Amino acid sequence: MKMHATAIALLSAAVCAVAVAASIHVMPTTLTLGPGKAAAVLTVTNEGDAPIRTQVRVFEWQQTQGKDALVPTQKVVASPPMATLAPKQTQAIRVVRVDKSPATREEAYRVVVDEIPDPASAPAIGVAVQMRYSVPVFVMPKASMPPASVTVTAQLRGNQLTLQAKNPGESHAQASNVILEHDGGGTTPVVNGLLGYVLPGQTMQWTLDVPANAAAKGRPVRVDTSFNGQPFKVDL
Repeated sequence: MKMHATAIALLSAAVCAVAVAASIHVMPTTLTLGPGKAAAVLTVTNEGDAPIRTQVRVFEWQQTQGKDALVPTQKVVASPPMATLAPKQTQAIRVVRVDKSPATREEAYRVVVDEIPDPASAPAIGVAVQMRYSVPVFVMPKASMPPASVTVTAQLRGNQLTLQAKNPGESHAQASNVILEHDGGGTTPVVNGLLGYVLPGQTMQWTLDVPANAAAKGRPVRVDTSFNGQPFKVDL
């Protein structure tokens, strides 16, 4: 999932590849609720020149069988859940943990912000682009959490690289920047920036396409990546 704020373009059927740019921007890219903190603010800005409608929903974030899963929840809510923004207007969205019981472990949620397309303004020719942002929300049971403890395995088959990360620790790990090292000393970037997250006690798996020019650089021998900003190397 591109986490951190994640933008997903959903393309409608069209007869040519002319895109109408979406216009919402969401900040910050991650929300954290520490002990005694029940609310945080997300801002949604309409950077376009026409009014837009947005929908905001909150899901519990789980990971099963190496994949992310979003489950409806009432423990955390967003207000307002719907808004119409004028051009250049910014709307504050209040994200509140309404569950009064104290967190006993790190809890993970995602705030999903959708741009709702207006059928009346859809282009006669082109591609209508609906933007979706998925913002991680972490609820911390204590101010200082032990660092994530991650073990990683890597496997390269043809032009596909599979990474599996296990996190038996108590806090999440953010994975980013995947690079192949070759026996001749060259490198091939595979992912620039955010790869995804591994939640506490969970396992995640990513299958990544390797650029076609990697084979010309020699035999791949190692994968470089980062977890929570710390370099991590895995032999192939």
